[in-house]
Amino acid sequence: MAFEGDVKDFGLSEILQLISVQQKSGMLLVKCKEKVAIFFREGEIISTRDRRDQIRDPLEEYLIRYGFLGKSEMQSLKRIQTETKLDLTDILLSEKYYSEDELKKIFTDQIYETIQEVISWPKSHYKFISGNRLLQGVKSFTSIRVDAVLMESMRRIDEFAELEKRFPSLEMTFKNLSRPEHELSELTKNEKFIYGILHEEMKLSELISRGRMPRFNIYEALKELLEKGLIQINKLSTPETEELPPEEKEEKDSGKRFLPASITVLTLIICFFIGEVAVPQLLPPGWSFRKVKTEDNNSFKAEAGNFLAGNIEEVRTRQLEKKVRSALNEYSAKKKSYPLTLEILSIRGYISEGISTRVKNAGFKYKLDETGLAYTLRKN
Repeated sequence: MAFEGDVKDFGLSEILQLISVQQKSGMLLVKCKEKVAIFFREGEIISTRDRRDQIRDPLEEYLIRYGFLGKSEMQSLKRIQTETKLDLTDILLSEKYYSEDELKKIFTDQIYETIQEVISWPKSHYKFISGNRLLQGVKSFTSIRVDAVLMESMRRIDEFAELEKRFPSLEMTFKNLSRPEHELSELTKNEKFIYGILHEEMKLSELISRGRMPRFNIYEALKELLEKGLIQINKLSTPETEELPPEEKEEKDSGKRFLPASITVLTLIICFFIGEVAVPQLLPPGWSFRKVKTEDNNSFKAEAGNFLAGNIEEVRTRQLEKKVRSALNEYSAKKKSYPLTLEILSIRGYISEGISTRVKNAGFKYKLDETGLAYTLRKN
């Protein structure tokens, strides 16, 4: 079964209610400037993520938009996703970014925000395709009744216009006012979180990017905190630039011209000292450079004493492996399992990006055991 049409002819909320009443399973595609897929199981919404869409993932966008994950962190996770063929949610759970309950809350909030956005589109085209086969491969952590989603979405649409009038600029800054703990006991979870991160002055744009909740909820919490006298709106201050007198400006500019030349001379002196004095003192016993004639007897090459370059590379490789194994053990001690990939160690700060790159370049291969409690690390 499939049916389609334009919103102007038959409202999207009516389509959602029809699917709910008939307890249909399948996928509703809604197209405007963007395309959104809404998945239903027996009339209830279970996801808005279409794994066939390689361009847009609403959950990924949500996690970045509200500060759950940084862009660079998400890019690293996407590389791991490509390597392991796992869904993003599987990686987040496996690497203990969030518990299943926390991910369910994030997943649900993301669905509410997506539905709110889709309903507010003035012009759109929809198409519903019925069938359980369309749910194969769909990851879900929730099941939401359509009437609950519609009621909340309509409330947000109605109230958001007023909230935007109250907070018209993303450049507005906020800061909390110190209050005793007992005055904060009646705050909601969202209000407590926003109050907590406003211990320092913060722009609204930054607050949204760190709020870890939908934008509507952030605005709603700010409104309540203002009315309870727990935060204040501060004006932005722009630092004044003091104009220097002409003679001081000229003197300052000449100093800038002189500075690079001084640094260059100093660098050359340091390099000379390191090459002629420091390096010989640091070399292992037996290491020296002597000139040896090549076969054509016209050129020379440098030859080490008893310490070969291959030995140095081998030592470096062993040290690199030791650092990686140490990081793996530290990770396991905290997470009670080993990571899916070595890149996770870099993302979570157990090793630097530089070491992670060197491990790849050195040809190390890491494989996690099926139990997650053992691994193999070898060099090709």
